[in-house]
Amino acid sequence: MRILLTNDDGYRADGINILFQKLLEKDHDVILIAPELNSSGAGQSIAVYSPISITKVNERVYYVTGTPADSVRLGLHVVYGDIKNYPELVIAGINMGENIGEDVLYSGKVGAAREGAIHRISSLACSTSGPTFNNLDSAAKVVVDLVERIEEKTSLLEDIFLWNENIPNKLYSQIAGYETTKLGLRPLHQPLIKQVTPRGNIIYWQGQSSDPAEAEMGTDIEVFLKQNKVSITPLGMLPTDFNQMHIVEAVTG
Repeated sequence: MRILLTNDDGYRADGINILFQKLLEKDHDVILIAPELNSSGAGQSIAVYSPISITKVNERVYYVTGTPADSVRLGLHVVYGDIKNYPELVIAGINMGENIGEDVLYSGKVGAAREGAIHRISSLACSTSGPTFNNLDSAAKVVVDLVERIEEKTSLLEDIFLWNENIPNKLYSQIAGYETTKLGLRPLHQPLIKQVTPRGNIIYWQGQSSDPAEAEMGTDIEVFLKQNKVSITPLGMLPTDFNQMHIVEAVTG
């Protein structure tokens, strides 16, 4: 399968490079096009007022001086060129840290995958949990396994898809299969942390995520907390809330 591989941790990150090698070992035609620097939390932002560039490291590796979404955009435009030459699949990952619940709204990795879907290319956003990241090889095997399943069942995939995959930090043999999930919602993040610099300036650091002790059944958060199965959440490309449309009409009519 022809694959554009990207991430938000940067092109040197262990997660993307281990997955890159695993995909090549399975004879996939994969090109790695990712940000030069870590861009976690970039969402689907793009460089608007600053020019961006793409640098060729070798025949299959490029880095971009922009966001994850920029990497997909510039990669498609420069490396793949004509739309008829576009890859069959965009994979963003493996992200070193879970992307569950509201994380998908902030995640540069999910933003890159959604950019692929907007360009009418089916896309996967893949993550594994930390903090040690000592099972990246196993996580890569899970992603490769999913790609093979997609290849085998293309007749079921008539529409462009955007899937968010979270992989337990476990050995491959200890992972108990897949579970289809919906997005959950965690409690609000911990408060921002205030600090004073040596020059007397006040700065703030983002607070940690608030992982609950339990979560609603059927959500990606519930599966993540159990660290037993791979959760796959199909995401919508566009966020229209159809349940609110009749209310808007009633208010404005």
